[in-house]
Amino acid sequence: MWLGGNRTTPNHTETYLTFDLTVRASHLWVAPYNDYQQYLYETIMEFREKGWNFQEIADWFNANGITTVRGKKFRNAHAHSIVKKKKVRDVHILKKYEPTLSNFALRFLDKTLINQDLDPEET
Repeated sequence: MWLGGNRTTPNHTETYLTFDLTVRASHLWVAPYNDYQQYLYETIMEFREKGWNFQEIADWFNANGITTVRGKKFRNAHAHSIVKKKKVRDVHILKKYEPTLSNFALRFLDKTLINQDLDPEET
C-alpha cells in the first residue's frame, strides 16, 4: 500500500474502509398525545399536587361532565392509568441510544484490467 512520496508507477488499487452503523430512535413510532389527553393528564397532575387521591379526581371529572378519552365515566383506575401510562411513555420516548459501529473491514479493488489502455486496432 502506497502512503505518500514520489511514485513512478500508476496506482490501480482502490482501498475502502467499510463498516455498519446502527442507529436506534425510539421517538419515531409513538403516536402523539392529542390535546384532550394532554388536558386530562395535566388536570390530574394539578390535583395530585394539591394532595387529591385518584377517586377524588375521578369524582370531580364526573361532577363536571368530563369523560375519559373513550367517552366513558371516570373511575379512579382511569385517572391512575393516565398518569402511569404517561410516565412509561415519557421514559420510552426520552430514552437515548448510542449509535454503534461494527463489522469493520478493508476492501481492496484492483483496477488493473479496467485501467489498461486498449489497442485501438483491437476495437
